[in-house]
Amino acid sequence: MNGTTVIPIAPEDRGMAVITHLSGLAGYIIPFGGVLVPIIIWMVKADVPLISAIARQAVILNVTVFVATGAAFLLVLTVVLIPVSILILCAAAIAAVALPIMGAVKASNGIYYRYPVVGANP
Repeated sequence: MNGTTVIPIAPEDRGMAVITHLSGLAGYIIPFGGVLVPIIIWMVKADVPLISAIARQAVILNVTVFVATGAAFLLVLTVVLIPVSILILCAAAIAAVALPIMGAVKASNGIYYRYPVVGANP
């Protein structure tokens, strides 16, 4: 798997790992839920390193997407960089939806999934 070590998730933690990955998508239902829900899980499950790492990833991903989206909207003001802005928005949208879903699928199979670029190690 790309030369990386596979970190197994204990069977009793798999359900929580799936929920934690998907908690990053809560922002589409609850304002700021994409950051608040993972932070709450991170605090409550601080004693479980894998769940804490997954929650950290969800928070970092959502903050990164928020910053990238803000930067893209600022680039629209330059008019010349509108195509760059569109690319940033598309990449951020794909990452914000695809990474948590891929992580949840891996977690349900018992494998820790580290998000590219913003991932955290347990």
